[in-house]
Amino acid sequence: MENGGFNMGEVIKKEYEIIRTRFHSRAADISEDVADIQPAGFNNNIRWNIGHVLVATEKFLFADQGNLPAQYYEFFNPGTKPADWNGEVPTIAVLIQQLEDQYNRIKDLPNEKFNENLAEPLLGNNTVGELAVFGCFHESYHLGQIMAMKRMIEASLAKSN
Repeated sequence: MENGGFNMGEVIKKEYEIIRTRFHSRAADISEDVADIQPAGFNNNIRWNIGHVLVATEKFLFADQGNLPAQYYEFFNPGTKPADWNGEVPTIAVLIQQLEDQYNRIKDLPNEKFNENLAEPLLGNNTVGELAVFGCFHESYHLGQIMAMKRMIEASLAKSN
């Protein structure tokens, strides 16, 4: 064990387990129609936020491995928006399955991987582990956005019925 009796890789994997379990339970029941509504005051929709989490985590931990279709980066990178999408975007079910597959790849990373230095700092992070911890924060942030959007959309739909 390192760092006084705990292994940072195991701690990071546990955090991903917690956030992905919550993410999955809250995103799995979002309908395709609701996923594409962009509430006033938000820059994107729920589908974009789910895809963005998938793409960002992929870039943080599995860059250049080609695990996702190239078009996902055109759909879900920072600065993109649904109004600019060309082509068929993945369904919510597909995105959630890919998040699950990605989580399984995270669990399979050797714990030592998190101690590796990045080729160059990214978002103020110097190691894979620091970037992974940032990824958990990033995912939590977007889950909050998704839940706020969902509540706003459902309230708006209830008023119109």
